[in-house]
Amino acid sequence: MEIKLKIQLKPTPHQSVKMTRGGRTYQPKKILDYKAKVQEAVREQLPSGFSCIGADANIHITKLHYLFEYTKSTPKYKRGGLIPKNSRPDLHDNLNKALFDALEGIVWERDQNIVAMDDVRKYYAPEDAIIINIQCLNS
Repeated sequence: MEIKLKIQLKPTPHQSVKMTRGGRTYQPKKILDYKAKVQEAVREQLPSGFSCIGADANIHITKLHYLFEYTKSTPKYKRGGLIPKNSRPDLHDNLNKALFDALEGIVWERDQNIVAMDDVRKYYAPEDAIIINIQCLNS
């Protein structure tokens, strides 16, 4: 089984937990809102009758592209396709963490079951988006 998703949102890196003066920890509102929007977009794209990939299944991410809208300083003659993005945020730690946490409970039960990731990249593109292809290896 393979699932192909295109999420029309600006990729947002996961921030560490914040702490109040009283010592209580909380997740920043920006991250909570991002996760909610990702979940809503994914639910709309999943086929009807889809059930979560079980905790015993191995998951292979065959494609994961983070697309960031061109900066205003990008010359128009370069704005035609994808331009590799070599600036922040960090690709593997911060971007993946927020996305995988948002997909947990909707696409898969546990993100620790991801055993392989191929073609993970970040680009500048005409519009913000996240493109992800997920394959369940046990079906």
